[in-house]
Amino acid sequence: MKYLLRIITSAALLSALACTPETPVSVHWGGVEEMEMPSDDKPDSPSVPESDPDAVPYASLHDEVRNAGQFFIPETNLQPAVYWYMKYSDYANKEVPNSDGGPDTGLQNFLLMQSIAGLVNRACAQGKTNVGVWIEQGGTGYDMERADFGQRIPSNQTAVELATKTYGKIDGYDVTVRDLFSGYVLTDLMNNPESGIAAAVASPVYNAIIVDVRDEEFFKRNGYSLQCDCSKMTTAEAWSRFKDKCDNSALMIMPVTTGENREYVIQNGLFLFNLNKKYGSPYGGQNTALLEEILEWLKPHSQVLGWENGVGESTFVDPVSRHGHMMLASDWSYNLGVMSRHYSDRQSSVLAKSINPRTIDYDKKANYLGFFLTDGDNYQWIITDSFVSDYYSLYSAKDVKIAFEMGTQSLTQLAPTRMQYLLGMQPSAECTIMETFGGGYYYIDTFATQGKAASDRKASVKLVAERTAAHMRQHGIKVLHVMARDFSSDNAMEMLQAFVDANDQLEGITAVQLDPYDGAHGQIFWFTNKQGYDIPCITASYKLWQGFNTPESLAKTIQKNEQTSLSFNTIAVHAWSLFDGRRASDAAQQCAAALPGTFQCVSMQELIWRIRMQQRPEQTIKYLKSIK
Repeated sequence: MKYLLRIITSAALLSALACTPETPVSVHWGGVEEMEMPSDDKPDSPSVPESDPDAVPYASLHDEVRNAGQFFIPETNLQPAVYWYMKYSDYANKEVPNSDGGPDTGLQNFLLMQSIAGLVNRACAQGKTNVGVWIEQGGTGYDMERADFGQRIPSNQTAVELATKTYGKIDGYDVTVRDLFSGYVLTDLMNNPESGIAAAVASPVYNAIIVDVRDEEFFKRNGYSLQCDCSKMTTAEAWSRFKDKCDNSALMIMPVTTGENREYVIQNGLFLFNLNKKYGSPYGGQNTALLEEILEWLKPHSQVLGWENGVGESTFVDPVSRHGHMMLASDWSYNLGVMSRHYSDRQSSVLAKSINPRTIDYDKKANYLGFFLTDGDNYQWIITDSFVSDYYSLYSAKDVKIAFEMGTQSLTQLAPTRMQYLLGMQPSAECTIMETFGGGYYYIDTFATQGKAASDRKASVKLVAERTAAHMRQHGIKVLHVMARDFSSDNAMEMLQAFVDANDQLEGITAVQLDPYDGAHGQIFWFTNKQGYDIPCITASYKLWQGFNTPESLAKTIQKNEQTSLSFNTIAVHAWSLFDGRRASDAAQQCAAALPGTFQCVSMQELIWRIRMQQRPEQTIKYLKSIK
């Protein structure tokens, strides 16, 4: 389990509340039962007044796809004519250093692979070769990003083979890559795990592959010479020596012996940082003070990729957030340098499916329930086949109208083809896609509160809100999902208002508090947009999470709490929880089945509009008349 996951819920809706947009409103919600949900192509509800003569089609409310400042992750013009498919020679031990294996074994070999891929792809982007490298990785999510990478060279090769062999020409292209390297940088992974971190930073500086002391003589015999000895170098020493030679537009945080993503670091010339000096444990020492220094050096509002193991997520996410950056879980992902190539030119006009709010029967009263799945901000998960087969494509998803957290803004930059595919595969318009956090993982109340980012927090918040708005508007995403450590803070309110100010197509915000996820107890906060409409931010009050409850016990809790005839309830379904073999929407369906017929499942989008109609009826009717 990578990190704590987000939970959203709510609590007993106060009847006929007449509060100003600035007044937070405590609300209880609840609900579950099968119900046919209106979609955009259905006729208007009889409870909705006729559209004004100058009403605009709801389906037209989106922007054209273009670069409107929403892109901020490093991008290269990498596009080889041909590429090597570099296969593993010791996949099972790719994160385990050993002292007695050959150069094709252990973590030593995996770092060699990563350096070859990073350096060759870097050279290709610089116009020094027409050859690229893809590190062996299967699955539909990866295959679709590799599809137009170039022509695959028929013979798959290992890292040692690519580093030592001469191949000549294939289809007119010289596909030998060993001549692209200036030599090697040296590690000692058995005695100094941080040497692997330092070597990844030094590799693009010296244009040198990563070689361990175990294999040094082998590579010397094959014509390689030492360019930089990192074998005794710490991460702090690498920072002191190489920081002026690193690109500060992004940062990678990775455990010392997790080799993935180093090709991306090398290809883009980034700094690589490890918090724990010992894998999976803080007890070997930590680079805590160094992290603060690096985050302050980093370009404002940058992406921090990777993850750290063996510590709570706030240990590194909170500093990232405070310095005005965004974390992204991607430590066990692959080929980021290839997948993100010239992404701004590979954008598609695909739109998320949504329901036309005019089709909702607002006269109908029930205990309404909106389920949604957590952890969609986890890039390395939603890129995989298991996300689609085990979560996204479950038959029960349509049944319970579950909403999906999804870090779509990160996807458009790191895997734009996958983004197009996932929106096209959206189970139905009733399964609302919620843009998650806006560009990465951070806390809206601590964001940009330290260092240079805090000198003008308003500008920092405005920039991130505008980037998120541009992305959401171009893909028709109507609901934003956010997280805070404390929703009672003025900082949280300031950032929520900024999201609303930046996007007049934003229909509502859902929110969770970090610990516990339901710590805001179902409060609703209202923010007025520039068109004069009040937009709700709906915080959590229930969660479906193994160890805390079961589908049946949660149903009992909801039924006990919801004693009125009208209530609204959001429930976060923990992505990694299993209940007698059921997960995700299957578990939500089990919870729904345990509730009486007065409870009805609706989409997150419909839930938002029902709350808006219940608490802001005049302006909601005004808006509904403006669309058709």
